[in-house]
Amino acid sequence: MLVREVNTPTTTSNQYRRSESIWRVFIDIICLSILLAASLVSHYLIEPFTRGFFCSDTSIRYPYKGDTIPFYAAAILSVVLPIIWMWTTEFAKRFYYNRYPKEVFLTHLECCGGRITTITPFVRNLYILTVVFGYGYLSTWILTEITKNFVGELRPHFLAVCQPTIDCSTLSLDQFNSYLQFGINYTCLNTNSDLVRDARRSFFSGHTSPIFFGFGWLIMYIHVSWSWRYLGIIGNMFQTGLAILGLFIGYSRIFDFHHHWNDVLVGGIVGSLVAFVSFKFILDWHRYSPNFLPYIISNKAEKQISSIDGNIPIDTSLSTLRLHPNHDRVANRFNRNYYDADHHFVEQNHHF
Repeated sequence: MLVREVNTPTTTSNQYRRSESIWRVFIDIICLSILLAASLVSHYLIEPFTRGFFCSDTSIRYPYKGDTIPFYAAAILSVVLPIIWMWTTEFAKRFYYNRYPKEVFLTHLECCGGRITTITPFVRNLYILTVVFGYGYLSTWILTEITKNFVGELRPHFLAVCQPTIDCSTLSLDQFNSYLQFGINYTCLNTNSDLVRDARRSFFSGHTSPIFFGFGWLIMYIHVSWSWRYLGIIGNMFQTGLAILGLFIGYSRIFDFHHHWNDVLVGGIVGSLVAFVSFKFILDWHRYSPNFLPYIISNKAEKQISSIDGNIPIDTSLSTLRLHPNHDRVANRFNRNYYDADHHFVEQNHHF
């Protein structure tokens, strides 16, 4: 039996419009500014817990080395790379794949009861992605800085940096195994107070936690946004590459003698956990369906298939668009990739 497909135009109704107060934008900016200010104060101004040491502790006797991955490179990889990646993907959807509808799901930005402007799904999505990513990153950073100052764990190169006034080789066996307190049993000869202060902030790794947050977020974002079947496994290759690079950066902190292995392990766990929580529950990709986030916003028109001999409309919004020649029924329903055989965009379910 021959069939033909009839597409009806997408219509815009009030259910696809919503209002947002401009105060939400101000509140978001204020919250991010507070987190940023607290992180900077904790990183540069607050003194860490002054911990003593044992001369018998060999874990703090390593030489001082430079960074294989400097701080600025870690910041670029953990912040700039994910943001550029997300924005590039969203712009590609907007201009190449034409994922966004032209009129539906509009947001009215209002202030004091009056409309200021109308926000398209594309702009709203970029805003949500950037703000939630920024919140997660700054949360990871402030957790790292507070823990560093509270714990005050000595780095593996502490003795090389501090240059304590006490010579462990001249101590008796009892003194060698006793706890030496700063200001009572020893002081540091190194006049570079910033370097000595940093040598007391080992736990947990300030390189690993942001890197694992940024890469963990990006891996989940690629899982959701790069699932178009024509891309093959290229998205999975990028995910694997990010995981390998993150592990290398974490391991570099160990062989550079800047962190103990447990510092890197906990930093990776914290960064990954914050990335998962912020992406899954704060961004909450599925909760915004189908109103906001881009890959599930479509010009999905209601389709009807009419048989030439009967002209009976059949709903095929989730079907294979084929009818059995003898039974006139819809074939098995299933979730397909972004484009079916006729290149109509359909929603694909993703699970974490």
